Amino acid sequence: MNWNIAIADDLENDRLRLERDVRKWFDDQEESVSVLCCPDGESLLGQTTRGTFHLAFLDIQMGPDRMDGIELARRIREIDSQLLVVFLTTSKEYAFDAFPIHPFDYLIKPYNEKTLDRVLTEAMRVLSDKEPEITVRIARADYRIPMGKIISALSQGHTVEIRTTDGELLKSSMTFAEIEAQLTADPRFLTCNRGILVNMDHVLSLTEDSMQMSDGKMYPMRTRGRAELITAFSQYQISRMKRGVR
Repeated sequence: MNWNIAIADDLENDRLRLERDVRKWFDDQEESVSVLCCPDGESLLGQTTRGTFHLAFLDIQMGPDRMDGIELARRIREIDSQLLVVFLTTSKEYAFDAFPIHPFDYLIKPYNEKTLDRVLTEAMRVLSDKEPEITVRIARADYRIPMGKIISALSQGHTVEIRTTDGELLKSSMTFAEIEAQLTADPRFLTCNRGILVNMDHVLSLTEDSMQMSDGKMYPMRTRGRAELITAFSQYQISRMKRGVR
């Protein structure tokens, strides 16, 4: 398999060093890799289609009058919601600005080879692993769905509507409790209200009483226990961030 990696960084020395180190890492693993380096977000965005890249390293702070890495990640995710994003930053404070994007990891400049090895090792493990699936009944047939593709599940009368990253709206005849039992076994999923289940990887933002999803849907959070919901969401995001920001 050929791995496709993108790097967007306005500092040439940083960009070239990361490209060299990434190529060396894959060469040491005896894996094939293609690396696209861009000096700004606009040029990378213009070369991105769904499935073009497996992993993208994006500098959070780029030069004046240039798209920053956070906005670039936002726009790339509109094209390919499954792309793994690693933010490059010189300061831990900038990492928290990127919180709503749900990055895969961070590299604090200047990074060392051990940190880059950890990031790439974990990324390749995630990309190589088979995504866990759930089985739902749709139109009297069993249908297997990778959990990572599920954005939300919503109880609607006698059916459960499942929205996916492919833009599908699947209607299952199973009960909400049956689907909830499967999904909440995975730490990504949270029941935010009666009959509403969300994948926290696809929550773009929180308001005082709602969760905005990556597909544009807004779901209300229950009134009783709302603080606990917000805490659970925050702890989930922080647990992911801790791998790269220490």
